[in-house]
Amino acid sequence: MVTGGARPRRGRWRRAKATRKPEKAAKNSGQTTVSPEEVMMQCEQPDRLLLSALKYWEVERELIEERVDAIRSAAAS
Repeated sequence: MVTGGARPRRGRWRRAKATRKPEKAAKNSGQTTVSPEEVMMQCEQPDRLLLSALKYWEVERELIEERVDAIRSAAAS
């Protein structure tokens, strides 16, 4: 007869949290070299915007000055 000895327990190991496999880099990751001409075009874009804004405010200032002169001449008459 078998006596009630301790049974060997099977290891119930907790599963570790699943870890994602590192993504492989694509052969063509879409990174292309930028030509110097493209760099210059990107650098010139803010300058064009700045020039446009300066022209706008110059025209706006001239209109304001004309209105002020018109008001002064109408008041003097």
